[in-house]
Amino acid sequence: MASQGASGGNQGAGSEFAKFTKPAAQRIAKAVLRVEGGNRDQGPLTFEHPVQTGGKVFRVCSFTGTWSKGTTHTTSFYGVTATPNTVAATNLFVDVKSCDTASSSVTAACAIAKYAGTWYLISAECGCS
Repeated sequence: MASQGASGGNQGAGSEFAKFTKPAAQRIAKAVLRVEGGNRDQGPLTFEHPVQTGGKVFRVCSFTGTWSKGTTHTTSFYGVTATPNTVAATNLFVDVKSCDTASSSVTAACAIAKYAGTWYLISAECGCS
């Protein structure tokens, strides 16, 4: 089996001699040629997770009353007093009913998440104590 190698004083392998099989050397050469012929303005290859941009994507909020599946409801961000401190979120999963049937003004906690520019309910309490 034909092989090629590289050695040198300042390489990652240290003083060890790196050996490549002919198919491995051809694969590496093909990858290098593809990169060399590519877009020079393109950013470098990274293995880090991309940084979220565009603000917060998860919020803890509160809402008042009941929240039926398939509807949008106004929620208020916890700990935010400056306006705007509300956002409309859509409930895709389950009816959220207040435990206090005598009043529709019971405030309950919820968690919402943003996807493709739209806020969605991901969890809610029923308002029971």
